[in-house]
Amino acid sequence: MGMWMRVLFVALGLMLAPVAAWALAPADVVGAWVTETANQGGEAASGATPMQISLDSPDALDGVSPSPGPDATIYGEAVRQADGTLLWSGTWANVWPEGVTRGTFRFVFADANSFTGTWSSDDGEIKNAPWNGRRVR
Repeated sequence: MGMWMRVLFVALGLMLAPVAAWALAPADVVGAWVTETANQGGEAASGATPMQISLDSPDALDGVSPSPGPDATIYGEAVRQADGTLLWSGTWANVWPEGVTRGTFRFVFADANSFTGTWSSDDGEIKNAPWNGRRVR
C-alpha cells in the first residue's frame, strides 16, 4: 500500500472516530446555574453565585453572573469530547471599582446538570482554582 493510501486511511479513521452516543452538545447546558469557586488551587470550592449560560454560536457559550459593577462575563468554545463530555474553555472578565480582572477557565460537563472545572487569573495570582456548578433550571 502506498504512502498516500496510509495517510488517507489514518485521516478517515480520525474523522470517523466514535463519539459517545450520549455526547453533550453546547445547547444542552444552556440555562440557570449556581456556581462555587475557590481562591487557589487545592482549596475547596464554596459559595453560591448564580450564572446564566447562553448559546453564542453552535460551538460557543457565554456566561453572565451578577457583580458589584457590570455583570461578570465568561465566554469560549465548547467542544464535545470522545468520552461524551463537553469541554467549555475560554476567558472570564470582571469589572470592579478598582479595575478589570480577567483570566481563563476550563469546565467539563459530564452531564447537562453539573460541571467541574478550574479558573486562573491573568496576573498569575490564582492558578487552577476549583470552579464547579450545578443547574438550577
